[in-house]
Amino acid sequence: MGKRRIGVLAGVSKALEGARLRRNVFAACATLAAGLGLAVGLGALSAEARDRASGQEFRLLELEGRTVRWTAPAEGLPATITYAFLTGPKDFPGARNCDSMLPPEAALDASRISSEAFREETRAAFALWEEAANVVFKEVPVADAGILIGADAKDRGRAFTNVALKAGSQRGVGSIRQSLICLNPNQPWKIGFDGNLDVYDLRFTMAHEIGHAIGLDHPSPQGQLMSFRYVEDGRTLTAGDVAGVHALYGRKGTRQPTPILPTDAASSAALSFPAEGDRAARERTFGLGEREARAGLR
Repeated sequence: MGKRRIGVLAGVSKALEGARLRRNVFAACATLAAGLGLAVGLGALSAEARDRASGQEFRLLELEGRTVRWTAPAEGLPATITYAFLTGPKDFPGARNCDSMLPPEAALDASRISSEAFREETRAAFALWEEAANVVFKEVPVADAGILIGADAKDRGRAFTNVALKAGSQRGVGSIRQSLICLNPNQPWKIGFDGNLDVYDLRFTMAHEIGHAIGLDHPSPQGQLMSFRYVEDGRTLTAGDVAGVHALYGRKGTRQPTPILPTDAASSAALSFPAEGDRAARERTFGLGEREARAGLR
């Protein structure tokens, strides 16, 4: 009798545990759906939402209602994206941020970081993306560069990227004309993680800004390198970052994939669309920081 009672109690305990587990899973899914703003049934989830649910969370940058990227010269060849470090002051009229830039040393000297150390960290940041996808980064003179890197001439935020499109980009996908990456010269910088979240690591920061410069947006507050909140969990790409860059440029050795079109460009978060013909409609600014703001991330 005693053994039978124990067996019954054990069975009841297992049933209750199973019910609690199912409730917890349901609650977790409901919380995830609310956090991602999902208003559709599970069977109707978009590919991007399924990626989020699987941990491969990413978001493609949208401008003028189009996803954007650097275009490859021919099918099967990698997209070659050029970059340069500014060697003197330069203005970019019409840019939302990084409209007036200085050489990167202006942001490094106060933190006692050498120019060569910064360049090495930036090259390592480019290498993260190059190793993950069918894309090649090439350092060239300033006059020939697609991505320009320097210090912001104004005291604002931490780091920003300004992305501008070529005029007449095809419907559904925009071709990036130029990206600007600028660091605030009045903020401290460091190389490596030390637990101090008030001072940003340069490799992490540059990898994040390069992601914007090639067509990726912020998918979430944190969890991916492309998330907008600075954390010190790792200096490598996450599964979501890799999935995002594959969506734009494909895996190494493969052709550039068919562009992913925006599902609802008019309601795309964090982007307001100026009047038709406004130059600002073809540009977008991004940054790395604690909170998301309307005109950029600070």
